[in-house]
Amino acid sequence: MAPSMLSTLIILLSATTALFAAGAGATPLPSSNSGTKAKSCVNGPPATGSSPGSLPIADYSLVAPAANLNWTSYTVKMSWWDEHYLSGPHYMPYSHHTDPYGAFKCQYTCNAAGDKCKSYFLWYTDVNDSNEHTNCVLFDDIIDPSIFVQGTNATIGAGGYDRRCQGSA
Repeated sequence: MAPSMLSTLIILLSATTALFAAGAGATPLPSSNSGTKAKSCVNGPPATGSSPGSLPIADYSLVAPAANLNWTSYTVKMSWWDEHYLSGPHYMPYSHHTDPYGAFKCQYTCNAAGDKCKSYFLWYTDVNDSNEHTNCVLFDDIIDPSIFVQGTNATIGAGGYDRRCQGSA
């Protein structure tokens, strides 16, 4: 009986070694704007902390255009939007003066969509007008910074938020 158990153990160890060797050279997941299988989460830091008095956005990571672009007004590429759109824009009566309250509230809209919602994007419309408000759009793929494009002067981009993988540090 002992040789049989030893043989089984050797087979399992060999299979595990082969699996790890294949994984090391495996192709990484495609970027979110490649038109291939969507990524479901990111391993980034939380968008905001969970300190007392804060507006915690712990299950999402903030995504923004590259810092060197220095954009105030931005949105996502329309082709990407069309391909990954779930719902929205969801109207929220918050101004840029209440930032990040809109992002804090939008996470619950994304959570309510279940596993389909992988990210959301926010922007402020009618800035410094009595009608200023936040818009929130949900997507079925994570937002890659490369899909941001410059927006119009009437809006302020408030960021994209990608769902974090469980166990992200």
